[in-house]
Amino acid sequence: MGSDSAKDFLQIGIKILREKGKALDAAEQTCRAVEANPDDHGVGLGGITNIAGEVTLDASIMDGRTLNAGAVAHVRHYLHVITLARKVMEETPHVLLVGDGAELLAEHFGFKKTKLLTPYAEEFYNAFKEKRLHLLGPEFDEDKGYLRDDEQHYDMDTWFKRLEPHMMGTVNVMAMDINHNIATGVTTSGTYLKLPGRVGDSPIIGAGNYCDNRYGAACCTGTGELAIRNGTARAVVAYMKTGLGPTEACEESMKEIQEIVEHPTVNVIAFNKLGETGGAATYREMPYYYMDLDSKSVETRMGAWIQK
Repeated sequence: MGSDSAKDFLQIGIKILREKGKALDAAEQTCRAVEANPDDHGVGLGGITNIAGEVTLDASIMDGRTLNAGAVAHVRHYLHVITLARKVMEETPHVLLVGDGAELLAEHFGFKKTKLLTPYAEEFYNAFKEKRLHLLGPEFDEDKGYLRDDEQHYDMDTWFKRLEPHMMGTVNVMAMDINHNIATGVTTSGTYLKLPGRVGDSPIIGAGNYCDNRYGAACCTGTGELAIRNGTARAVVAYMKTGLGPTEACEESMKEIQEIVEHPTVNVIAFNKLGETGGAATYREMPYYYMDLDSKSVETRMGAWIQK
């Protein structure tokens, strides 16, 4: 699993797997727990708004046994988009529904409408509008180099390039059950203060999420546009198909991204059909979290830092 805050919810998925449950259920229920956590500002309730002040959510889920998948994007009024993505996968002939269509499906299946905007997210948005985001907290002060207290860093032409590497969050959950079936779930509120209508890699099968029982699974975080351009999750699984281990497969995919962008901000985690794990990132050594049926506690593992 990727995401610092998500490690607290790994026990949910492990409990399902220990009771001989399905990998799909473990992935979905773990994602749901993170979506309901208002302290995670990159996912679900508590997610940061787009530039128009709306919280919009994206998610995808995939079944490695059948290669069936479901995804939703730009969902504004419903919290558990990972479950909605599963409804797309299992109850419709489609893979991806967006906006009004995804919300219509949620209404059809009786999903409860939820106010996604929390006081923190509202204050974050107001601080940006009022050009005082640098005063909101230590993560945005001048010493960190994200924002300075001059107006040019709030202009549309400059603010996003400066802030974007530090303003994103996604949860990746990958599971294998006792039948060796694999499932992956990805859920996010997307890049902070994104343009309205922006969709990243999380709901794009093959970009931010991919799994195949025959080879393994991979999921991404970071700048979703780069994972889309490179088809990163599918590329990692394809590398494992050729015989590379998960770490080596992740490293190769990060090197590919570095060939097209000078300073990318992308991370990928993976495991193969044997349950071996790996990860890599282009901008720092990234942790990911692991448990198996014999684990007594969550184990922190470190992905490789791929530097040019």
